[in-house]
Amino acid sequence: MSTSPDTSFLAAVEPLRGALRVHCYRMLGSSHDGDDVLQETLLRAWRARDALREPSMLRPWLYRIATNVCLDELKRRPPRVLSRDAYPSAADPRGPITPPIEEPVWLEPMPDTWLVSAEAMDPGARYSLKESVALAFVAALQCLSAPQRATLLLRDVVGLSAEETAEALETSVAAANSALFRARTAIEDKLGAGGSTAFADSARPVDEALLARYIRAFEEGDLEDLVAMLHEDVRTTMPPSPMWFDGRAANEAFFRTMFANLTAGRIRIARTSANGGQTAIGFYRPDVEGGPRTLHAIQLVTARDGLLATFDHFMMREVFPVFGLRGEM
Repeated sequence: MSTSPDTSFLAAVEPLRGALRVHCYRMLGSSHDGDDVLQETLLRAWRARDALREPSMLRPWLYRIATNVCLDELKRRPPRVLSRDAYPSAADPRGPITPPIEEPVWLEPMPDTWLVSAEAMDPGARYSLKESVALAFVAALQCLSAPQRATLLLRDVVGLSAEETAEALETSVAAANSALFRARTAIEDKLGAGGSTAFADSARPVDEALLARYIRAFEEGDLEDLVAMLHEDVRTTMPPSPMWFDGRAANEAFFRTMFANLTAGRIRIARTSANGGQTAIGFYRPDVEGGPRTLHAIQLVTARDGLLATFDHFMMREVFPVFGLRGEM
């Protein structure tokens, strides 16, 4: 039985599905929107399949469609941010938590399971697959204009040529090259002259012994050991609240206030990973005393000098399903 052209098209698109989803995540800064935007991309591709004259051009053609779906989406929403890039640190860490901002303004983490189905990057790409989804890099991308972001990703991450990028964005090669130069300059200003290498150390997994000690401190209710692991320059964010804490003194005051009644067994932790190998945990606690522990946050953790350096404590429930963690523990 011969294979129909439509079946062949679907079979050719399938291997690129994972990479396209990751591309949409980088463009939007939102993992929970990734599947929705991917589905719209595939739907547009299906409807326009007869326009693809050269099967060898399938990959850049799909990235063109995905990028333009994302650009359309970005016209309707503000950039995603981490609170430490948009608000001053909290003046009083002992006070009540600032009410959440529920609008879609917060950068979201991405589960590492998405990388399993993403293709390897082009050999000429500037950033590796893991570097291109590191939380610091994705946060820096959100500081670019949408066209600059698209140009940088298509050239330096996806590995398209200048001509393919210009065609995807319906602009000239000169204009695309100019946007790329401005985007690279802005990223280097944001991350440092080393580009992706400037945050490579912070994106590494936390040492297993330190992570085990951190988990044990929470699960056994050892508040003193918990604060003993804080780096002098530690920072904590907790979207959707814009409140965040900078430095050891502020973070210690926050931890002591928030977990003053921390007892053994109240909190449980589930291991996971996010954004290209960064250590992440599912944070479970009861909604009411004596009730079941439910998933309250996906927390990304980094370390420096053998101590804990950052906690990005994402409490947006719309993100939980993409990580595949169970709801109760």
